Amino acid sequence: MDKYLRWYRTGYLSSTGRCFDIGRTTAVALCTFENTREPFSGPTDSHSSGNGSLMRLAPVPMFFYPNKEAMISYAAESSRTTHGSQECIDACRLFASILFNAFSGMDKERILFEHDERIVKASKIREIARGAYRGKKEKQIQGSGYVVKSLEAALWCFLTTDSFSNAVLKAVNLGDDADTTAAICGQL
Repeated sequence: MDKYLRWYRTGYLSSTGRCFDIGRTTAVALCTFENTREPFSGPTDSHSSGNGSLMRLAPVPMFFYPNKEAMISYAAESSRTTHGSQECIDACRLFASILFNAFSGMDKERILFEHDERIVKASKIREIARGAYRGKKEKQIQGSGYVVKSLEAALWCFLTTDSFSNAVLKAVNLGDDADTTAAICGQL
């Protein structure tokens, strides 16, 4: 959290030397941390279910691979630092499980759909885990700042393409919060 705060206040490790974009939920969490020193400062209300913790997640599961339980557990803890809503935590848990499957060399179907549903409590994330987006058309997919929509959009782009560049391009072309949708998809 100290490093996140340094990034926010002074541009630490930023590509431009300054913080040039920060989501509201992340900013609230960092200001709370600055005042309280509580590392799990992510707002827990459902209206704070942004995609910030999901867009930066991959290094955490990568560090703990091949320990799937640790990958999922620490993904949730990573989310709680800035995004403490159940949907955010569960999106990170599911994405850690997806990354485990990818790192393990599974095919695309198994990567996306072979999960223990008990790792998620939020019903909308459980629907994503079950593949509710499989039959959707592009006009039904939205890469918004809402973690549920971002995760669905990124996974849909991965599912419906055959290469990294095509998946990321498709994510960007969805518009809305295009950079974050592409970042989520690109991690996978």
